[in-house]
Amino acid sequence: MRLCVSPILFCLAVVPSRSATVLVMPFHNSSHFSDLNWVGESISETLMTEFSGANEIVLSRTVRAEAMHRLSLRPDADYTKATLIRIGQTADADYLCSGSFDINLPPESTQPKDSSIRITAQFMDLRKMHDGPEISEAGKLTELARLEEHLAYESVKYLEPHANLRLEDFLSPQKTFRLDAEESYIRGLMSANKEQKQKWFLQAAALDSKFPGPAYELGRSALEEKQYAQAIDWFRRIQPTDPSYIEARFRMGLAAYGAGDYSSAALYFREVAKPYPLSEVYNDLGAAESQLNQPAAAEDFRRALESDPNNPTYLFNVGVALLKSNSYDEAAKRFQQVLAHEPNDAEGRALLDRARRREPLPPGSSAPAQRLKTSFNETAFRQLKAMLRAKRAE
Repeated sequence: MRLCVSPILFCLAVVPSRSATVLVMPFHNSSHFSDLNWVGESISETLMTEFSGANEIVLSRTVRAEAMHRLSLRPDADYTKATLIRIGQTADADYLCSGSFDINLPPESTQPKDSSIRITAQFMDLRKMHDGPEISEAGKLTELARLEEHLAYESVKYLEPHANLRLEDFLSPQKTFRLDAEESYIRGLMSANKEQKQKWFLQAAALDSKFPGPAYELGRSALEEKQYAQAIDWFRRIQPTDPSYIEARFRMGLAAYGAGDYSSAALYFREVAKPYPLSEVYNDLGAAESQLNQPAAAEDFRRALESDPNNPTYLFNVGVALLKSNSYDEAAKRFQQVLAHEPNDAEGRALLDRARRREPLPPGSSAPAQRLKTSFNETAFRQLKAMLRAKRAE
């Protein structure tokens, strides 16, 4: 954690020179319409999505919540600049984006849909202790999606001043969703009740079938419930242009693997590994290839282990691959390393004993199941994207 520095040190705006770690706060509701608090979360969610799409390393809602919990802060409070700095430093952010919105209702109307909205965003550079620009958008509340995307466009121009951005990409029909669908999706994200979350996400998906946010959340929920076919159907709705596409394909691989469709699982994992060679992707690709008895499995397990040589999952899988090829001494070494990290791993101990006895797996028997990595390291994912982009720019 960085030392707290007085906000007096903030001065003129500066422009970041590299991909940054960005924390986006919920936008504060400055109006008296408390039932529209979801709008602040919606603005934040859109900015996070577009910043991720621009290869920024965006800290998750979970990281944000943990930072606020550590500081004993209420999530709906109107924070001072000093408090915002503390939140950003606690989350280890390079840049912090915060803001507010106000709602104005015409005197002759009582319907929120007739209101206008003004959104104001501010940036802070927490590395150099400088204020960034203040960016504003105004229009009808019914045009919230368009206003959010235009705000995102102006914000990314600050974060990436040399990026080749096109406004029409931000304002494309694929990114402007129905207001009621957006509200349902955000209320789902905000809900602490699992059943309520599901209800809101299903409603959002029904209201706007092209909305990727609820499709992703519904796919993830179905995968957790081991409803593999349903999970694949939801994830399939997410298009290649959406920032969550790669993560969705990774989870499609998990769903296909769970359903026993190892050929499809390998295809999905291979698709992800080609542009983003992360350890967990190579591990799971190797697991699918192993189920198909493909020789490439051993090499992919080794690739995963090279990036994280002390990971017991990767060590176990390499050990199984070595045991299948009757490389007993090397297999025993890997299983010993597994047990050094996880002494109570009964399966690992049994396989170590088999390797020491130099006992091959029985012909025709099913080999010990390889272990999957079911989480996708989003921070590593964004960091890798930033490094790849920097390498291309050299």
